[in-house]
Amino acid sequence: MTKAIYDDGRYQVSASIVSTPSRLYPLANTTAGVRRDPLWMSIALCMLTGAGIFTYGDLLSGAEICVAAGSSGLALVIGRQTAILRLDAPGHPRTMIVSSRARIWKIFQAIRAAKLAGVEREVVLSTDD
Repeated sequence: MTKAIYDDGRYQVSASIVSTPSRLYPLANTTAGVRRDPLWMSIALCMLTGAGIFTYGDLLSGAEICVAAGSSGLALVIGRQTAILRLDAPGHPRTMIVSSRARIWKIFQAIRAAKLAGVEREVVLSTDD
């Protein structure tokens, strides 16, 4: 078994495999991408809430305005701290991992480092005469 580049007990990235709790993906064929959809959705929610408060603020009580602004602000905080990692490999179902931004970034960087190490190894092997 190869040494894990990243292992948090749930997700593991090694030189040849990306392991999720339900699937294994071969690293050579896997594409990964980080998405920030929760952030964009929370920004849209804040803008919609702000427009609603601006338009109907005279009909709302102070408590209703505070609840609306507070809940959209909480959604913005959660959206900022959340990210999605998309894993796709031919012959394997696509998966999306939703977790904290820091964890997703660490997994993505481990996949990137493993892929770059594989490319460097191939280049060294192909330039040997």
